[in-house]
Parts: sequence; structure tokens; C-alpha cells
Amino acid sequence: MDLKTMTDDELYEHLNAVLAERERRQALATIPDQIRDLTAKYVDGGGDVEDLQTAKAETPPAIDPPADSPTE
Repeated sequence: MDLKTMTDDELYEHLNAVLAERERRQALATIPDQIRDLTAKYVDGGGDVEDLQTAKAETPPAIDPPADSPTE
């Protein structure tokens, strides 16, 4: 890929794809810790961890990304 030969639109599209991928990777890296922290706060506040397990079981399946989204 030669960035110098891309049009401005192509370059911006590529940049947006790179930024979206970076955001996806950061979310994957940080969400498990956030879930652990929130679970601890919920339980410490008197919540029942079984309620969280029920909520997890009721979570709808993931939505497939649009065909033009980066997958790797």
C-alpha cells in the first residue's frame, strides 16, 4: 500500500479504518478489567453475583460487523 498515491478520500477512509481497529483492540484489552471492577463494586454494594450471571445469559448474541469492516 502506497499512501502517497492514495486520493484524499482513500487516505481518510484508511485512517478511519485504522482508528476504528485501534479502538476495537483497546476495548478488547480493557473491557475484561472493567467487568471485574464493576462486578466487585456490585457485590461490595450488596448485589448478588447470580443476578449478573443471569444478565450475562440473557445478553443477545453479537451482531455481525458490516461487510466493509476490518476483521483482523
